[in-house]
Amino acid sequence: MKAPKVRELGEAISNILSRRFTTKFPFEPYEPPEAYRGKPVYDSEKCVGCGACEQVCPARAIEISDDPQTATRTLTVKHTDCITCGQCEEKCIVEKGIYLTTDYLTATSSKTEEKNMNSIQKEMLVCESCGTLIAALDHLRWLIERLGPYTYGHPNLIMVRQLDTGQVLPVLRPKEITRREELFEILCPKCRHKVIVEDAFR
Repeated sequence: MKAPKVRELGEAISNILSRRFTTKFPFEPYEPPEAYRGKPVYDSEKCVGCGACEQVCPARAIEISDDPQTATRTLTVKHTDCITCGQCEEKCIVEKGIYLTTDYLTATSSKTEEKNMNSIQKEMLVCESCGTLIAALDHLRWLIERLGPYTYGHPNLIMVRQLDTGQVLPVLRPKEITRREELFEILCPKCRHKVIVEDAFR
């Protein structure tokens, strides 16, 4: 049996006596740098519920579910499925509606635990004719702010603006016939098309 080389022995001894390169995690928490890409979380104040984050998520870690009964949209990011690519933060239309934190721990006994998910809810606009959910109210308000005077080019945006100022008159239904003034009600695209077509060919 050959004796170990002197150089290898020296390296082994120096490694034993030198300072450890690894951290003491999990006994001491690791502090990642500021630019570290960890768990994404929603900012309930800034997020408008548009759903852009779900569309660009390559891991499908973000889910959006609409509840017609309560007229709410729930946006959920599942941290155990997230690959921390940062696409959701980068493509957010309002900037920082969803953002990456430095929190990186996803170890858990169950993927459905609340600590491994982050959810927010947004109020939805409902079609006055058929009850279909149209869009998140905060998203439409964001559009109104961005469009300014151009808001008056779309009836739904006009109605949302009037809703916020308390100027909307109650809608009396059912109606015997479809009339053109119904265009200035809160309608989904299908019902708006129906009003235009029926009025044009009546």
